[in-house]
Amino acid sequence: MIFFSIKNISRLLPCKMAILSLGMVCFCLSSCFTGIESTKKINLTREDKKNLVPTREESFMTQVQSSPLKYWEQGKNFFVSDNKALLVIVPQSGLLPFAPDSVKGKIFDFTGVESKINAAGKITVSLLFTDGIYNYAYDSGKEFDNAMENLMSDQIPMLIDEDMVIQAKQLLVGQNFWSRSNLWYDEKGNRIDGKKYVEVKVVDVQPGDMVFPLRLKLKTLDDETAYVLMNFGNSDTESRSFHNLFSLTDIKKHYPNIEPETWNYISEGKVKVGMTKDEVRLALGTPADLNSGHDYSQTLDIWSYENGRVLWFEDGRLVKIRQ
Repeated sequence: MIFFSIKNISRLLPCKMAILSLGMVCFCLSSCFTGIESTKKINLTREDKKNLVPTREESFMTQVQSSPLKYWEQGKNFFVSDNKALLVIVPQSGLLPFAPDSVKGKIFDFTGVESKINAAGKITVSLLFTDGIYNYAYDSGKEFDNAMENLMSDQIPMLIDEDMVIQAKQLLVGQNFWSRSNLWYDEKGNRIDGKKYVEVKVVDVQPGDMVFPLRLKLKTLDDETAYVLMNFGNSDTESRSFHNLFSLTDIKKHYPNIEPETWNYISEGKVKVGMTKDEVRLALGTPADLNSGHDYSQTLDIWSYENGRVLWFEDGRLVKIRQ
């Protein structure tokens, strides 16, 4: 934005009409830019991210670890999360003359490895499993030494490592947390209206699905039951890591000035005109894009979210919502 000194303008344009004309030009220029000054985004470098100290929530699930193939013992259990497993884990033989058409929900026991030559002439390692009726093989595509060191138990398509589920269960069951997400489900997997920032207790941990390997059963203080789906890890690319779903402390205590009525909106993931930026961020999360600036009398901000929602703020208060 360009600033002019009135003193300098008066020297260059002694005529009052000329000053007025210049003022109209400035007004038009300002109107063309909608009164908003764009702000540059600050992106952290990889080195910056390495130096960030993880929060307690980000570190919470680090005890749940996958294991490389070299440590697997015969009989290690995997839960089959989807019938699409049959596209890559191929039945080899069995007690019945026909191949299975459904494996979802079954437990595969690891029985060992074998080497095979693939179509490209490369010797690769296949993992062998059984469900007690059929035997199956999964071609890892890796050579022996590479597979033994680098093939991890959470990398087999559509299979969930039961040992990791047990580790998560031991860590989570009986613990009370505060929810960060309203992505809740009923027992049948149907989406229900969940709440953010309410206290919940984990009462069970089960294998999940092919995308989210953990299914947590929750109880609220009102004795309502709900389920959430969760990833094992804490990567920023995983939308349902522990730190995205839960807090170890009551977040409301950090915002004592927020009114109970506003907390009701926030807990349901909703916003209303008059909310502050902090309140909107609690309800909807951090915007995907923002622009900040000012016009002649007030500070203006526009927040945009990935779902297309756009919010307008004036002097830090929400004044307009476009869904």
